[in-house]
Amino acid sequence: MTMSEQVISYFEEEFGTILCQLEEGKFLDYKQRVLVSRKIDEALVRLSPYVRSEWRARQVVKSGEVLRERLLSVRDIISNPPL
Repeated sequence: MTMSEQVISYFEEEFGTILCQLEEGKFLDYKQRVLVSRKIDEALVRLSPYVRSEWRARQVVKSGEVLRERLLSVRDIISNPPL
């Protein structure tokens, strides 16, 4: 496994974990969601060098962007309040 594949796999797993936590209602408030979305921003910056050459990197970046938008969605917070 090359270094780029390892980096992409790592962030793919991390985004999957965040998505599961989001769907389970583990992010209790908007502040926590903002902090996680900022970490996703940092991850997307780290993935950017791989986007041109790796199709998986493009998919992971796209899923990270969608996840970030969902984390910051007020509609999502209202419709799925934490338990």
